[in-house]
Amino acid sequence: MKVTDVTVIPEYKLKVTFDDGVSGIIDLKDFIGSGIFSILKDEKLFDKAYAAGYAIAWNNELEIDAIAIYAEILNKKPEDILSPELNYAAN
Repeated sequence: MKVTDVTVIPEYKLKVTFDDGVSGIIDLKDFIGSGIFSILKDEKLFDKAYAAGYAIAWNNELEIDAIAIYAEILNKKPEDILSPELNYAAN
């Protein structure tokens, strides 16, 4: 599943659309509170979010994996949406 479109919504939210038609709004307000993503508290930087195929990115060094976002939109865990052959590196 690839991210095809990202639209920034006020208060640290993103509307995300995937190539299979799944779309939804995710709230990243709590997510950006710590770690490497705390830099996104700067709204000017947060507003630069863009679709980067299998991720949502803000620059070459800062991105969120599309699977995590896809699972969040579907209210599932990432492992629930992965196909069995992708769950184990040994396969």
